[in-house]
Amino acid sequence: MKVIDLSRELYNGMQTYPGDPPYRHEYVSLAKKYGEVTLSRLDMGSHTGTHIDAPAHFVPGGDTIERIPLERFVVRGNVLDLSWKRPGEAITASDLSRFSDKISRGRAVMIYTGFSSKYGTEEFLYNWPYLSRDAADYLANAGVAAVGVEGMSVAGYAGVEGFPYPPRVPKDDVVYVHHRLLSSGVIIIENLANLESVLRECGGEALFVFAPIKIRGGEGGPARALAIC
Repeated sequence: MKVIDLSRELYNGMQTYPGDPPYRHEYVSLAKKYGEVTLSRLDMGSHTGTHIDAPAHFVPGGDTIERIPLERFVVRGNVLDLSWKRPGEAITASDLSRFSDKISRGRAVMIYTGFSSKYGTEEFLYNWPYLSRDAADYLANAGVAAVGVEGMSVAGYAGVEGFPYPPRVPKDDVVYVHHRLLSSGVIIIENLANLESVLRECGGEALFVFAPIKIRGGEGGPARALAIC
């Protein structure tokens, strides 16, 4: 069995979605000798680093994290190699249809574009490849269980007040893509890493685990995403 970590590390100063709370980790106590304990405090947004979006994120009255059955966080599926897509470019239904044999009901679809290599750059904050409206329709109609992406969002960047990054899509597109997927029972995983390792070492197919921390009422939450092959 090979286990590949698809998660981002959480650390002070890490990139978060423009306008989201910054990540903060501080030690309340630090053990220096036997008998003492180390204890730390975390302060973060629920969509920090590698995380899932639960239906409640965009669907009024939708399920929150603790209401989602655990088996929905453990799903077999494939990584799709869309490395020809450029930063800031839409991933369309036509693009996905090339992989129709790998997109089916109850399976996970993880989309590799190579954009994760830009992590830490300013471009990573706004210019990821994103699902178009018809791509969201395609995946929802196919009945996939989950879709994962390398960028900060499954939809495009619509701009955030107070930040200079140019919008890539209208806000309505961001709402539509999220709502279409989440209301169709598709779990969204964002800010994934190392998908190229699944292609290289597992032939692109794996058992994916993306269980978030169990937050009562949580519309999303950080997850330790893994690929097992």
